[in-house]
Amino acid sequence: MRQHAASAVLGAPLTFCMLVSGSFLSMAQTAPVPEGAAAVIAQTFNQVSRLQGGTPLLLSTYLTFQGSPFSDPGFSAPELQISGLPIAAIPYKAWRTLSDADRLTKSLSAYTTLSEFLQLVQDDQRSLNPDKASLLTLLTTAQANIDGILSNLVTIMKRMGIAEPPLTDPLMAASLSISTFQKKVRGYVVCREYMNWIDRSVRDFSFLRDKYPA
Repeated sequence: MRQHAASAVLGAPLTFCMLVSGSFLSMAQTAPVPEGAAAVIAQTFNQVSRLQGGTPLLLSTYLTFQGSPFSDPGFSAPELQISGLPIAAIPYKAWRTLSDADRLTKSLSAYTTLSEFLQLVQDDQRSLNPDKASLLTLLTTAQANIDGILSNLVTIMKRMGIAEPPLTDPLMAASLSISTFQKKVRGYVVCREYMNWIDRSVRDFSFLRDKYPA
C-alpha cells in the first residue's frame, strides 16, 4: 500500500514535468508571429512556388534563340558568372543558420540586382532578337514577377522591423560596350540565376512559413 502510494505521489510531478517539457518543445518549434508578417510570408511562399515551375522555360527559351553553343543540346556552363550578380547557391548549414534579417536582406538585394540585370538583358535581346516575341514576353514577365516579390519582401521587413539595405548601382561593373557573344553569356547567367534564386526563395519561405505560421 505504501509503495503504491509513493509511486502515485512520485508519478504526479513526473507527469507534470513531462507535460511542461512537451509544451516547451512545441513552443520551441515556432516563433512569435510578427504583427501582420505571417500572412505575407505565406503569400510569398505561394507566389514563388507558382513561379518555380516556369523558370526553366525562360532559360530554355533564351538558349534556343542564341545560337551555338547556347542552343546545343545539353548546354550548361555553371562556371560562368557575372560581376555584381549575386549567386543563389549557399552551403546548407550556412543557409539554415541565417538570421531572419540576413535571409530577407540577402533576398531583397538579390532580386533588386536581378531586376536591373533583367532590364539589361531585355535591351540586349530587343537588339539581337527583335522578332522573338515569346522570349521578350518571358523576360518582361520575369521582371514583373520580381517586382511582386520585392514588394512583398519590403512589406515583410517593415513589419518585422528589419531595415532595408542601402541601394547600390549593380550595373556599374557591367560594360555596355561588350561583344554580342558576351551579351549572350550575360543573358544566360541572368536567366539561370533568376531560376536559382526562385528555387532558393521556395526554400527560404517554406522555412519562414513554418517558423511563423499564419
